[in-house]
Amino acid sequence: MFINRLSTQKKLFIMFLIVALVPLLTLGIISYLQSSKVVNGKLANYNHFAGEKIKTQLDQILVDMYYGSSAIQQYLADSTAVNLRHQEPKTYSDFKEMNNLERLLQAHKKSNIRGIYVITSSGYFYGGYDFKFDLFKKQEIWKRSVWSGNPSIGIYQPTHYKDNNPKHVLGLIVPLKFSYGVLNNGYLLIETDVDDLFELMKVLEKDLHSRIEIKNELGQSLYHSTSKEAARKDDIIWKEQTNINNWNVEIRVPRDKFYQSSRVIFKIVLIGIGISFLLASMLSFIFSNQFTKKILNLKFAIDEVSKGIFDTKLSIHTKDEIGKLSFHFNRMVDKIKQLMEEIKQKELMKREAEMKAIHYQINPHLLFNTLNTIQWKARLDGNKEIGQMLLHLSKVLEGNLNFSIELISIKEELEAIEHFLVIQRLRYGDHFNFHLVMDEKLSNGLIPRMTLQPMLENIFFHAFEDGEGIIELEILESGEYFRLSLKDNGKGMSQDKLNTLFTRPEDNVRGGIGLYNVKQKFQIYFGKDFLIRADSVLNQGTFITISWPKRWRDTRG
Repeated sequence: MFINRLSTQKKLFIMFLIVALVPLLTLGIISYLQSSKVVNGKLANYNHFAGEKIKTQLDQILVDMYYGSSAIQQYLADSTAVNLRHQEPKTYSDFKEMNNLERLLQAHKKSNIRGIYVITSSGYFYGGYDFKFDLFKKQEIWKRSVWSGNPSIGIYQPTHYKDNNPKHVLGLIVPLKFSYGVLNNGYLLIETDVDDLFELMKVLEKDLHSRIEIKNELGQSLYHSTSKEAARKDDIIWKEQTNINNWNVEIRVPRDKFYQSSRVIFKIVLIGIGISFLLASMLSFIFSNQFTKKILNLKFAIDEVSKGIFDTKLSIHTKDEIGKLSFHFNRMVDKIKQLMEEIKQKELMKREAEMKAIHYQINPHLLFNTLNTIQWKARLDGNKEIGQMLLHLSKVLEGNLNFSIELISIKEELEAIEHFLVIQRLRYGDHFNFHLVMDEKLSNGLIPRMTLQPMLENIFFHAFEDGEGIIELEILESGEYFRLSLKDNGKGMSQDKLNTLFTRPEDNVRGGIGLYNVKQKFQIYFGKDFLIRADSVLNQGTFITISWPKRWRDTRG
């Protein structure tokens, strides 16, 4: 293959370059796609939201205007409510009626309504003094309504106010057709300030290059953005329709403007990839050059550390420096495996020897005391209790001298303790109480053999006098661990003795080896992954806890 003909430096250079560029290219492409997706989604959501907001505002304005118009017309249609005798007030009664009418108009004037006016057929108007009717007559909406005799609505720029002219208003003209009074053949005019709406549309037109058009239900344009660009078929379009008049609000964004941000992101990502390529090339050259200078030294270094821990074999496909390095590495792995097998066998032998040594250190107290009790019973009478004691003693000794099983079930350990406790009852009578708390499902949990007996012996021989007291044993689950708690109400012990409770006693000291052996067993089986602790208060008792990892007896058959 072509790659096998290349020098190691070139192979490493290509490898480092690929390793560096593939993540960079992948990250760049993903970043561009995700960023573009987010930006375009935000723009689309914003335009859609803006279109809904424009529609909602128009609906609210139209509702207010039509509601106000209907209420005013209903009032004016009542001949008893308005009793103007002249279009232009001439009498005191006319002035009173005019004031009542203008108060009505003011009552329907909300914060965004610029003005409400009733215009008579002669051109006289009611509703305020800042209105210039002669200028208003030039508006297209007035001409259209007068010409058609029908209600007319539209958006336009007002110039007919004396001061505070808004830039844009939405006007509604409703002809008043009554069969009586001076207001017959007049007009009702309601104008609403829509500058806030136009500010929103200006933001869209300026910042997002949107073109907005509002059409009435007949398709006539009420407003459209001024733009030099013509509408295209590929423009991005959002459409909304008002609920009141079925007006259409259309927001159109040229495709190139809509994806302008995506193109900027693409350029930035492209520049980043280019810079990353240059840096990756430089670093790949530096690293590959350094590696080729040190490959022979690495071969000798691997021979020096061949006693370390490695678990991988290299496949040899080439005869270059990497191939030689792979060959020597594989030799090192073979040596490591051989050493590991030897160490494993030695550890097993050591562990078995330690376990046998611990089990052979049998506390003689039990044997001596039991034999003395048997002799005492024999002298008094030939009671059957002697036979029971011998039976239970044999069960206890059977467990002590069994070295074939390292870990036994908690159930088996408790059965051995039952025999031990029977012996103690035969010895002391019913002077002590033993309470066990354990869920039955924990019976198949594993525990080192002869864990409980040494601790119970310590209680009877050191904590109780004449076997009198209470022993409480609790075995439960605590996360991934078993937790054993053994409590007595005996004499307790001093802090100095408590500190040496689980340490190996001196050779010339009799006894005290049992609790040390318990700790050694857990250390052999579980290493450092266990906890044994004792607390004691003089004249109140001792509390011992042991926690060890959960292991279960195989009950599959």
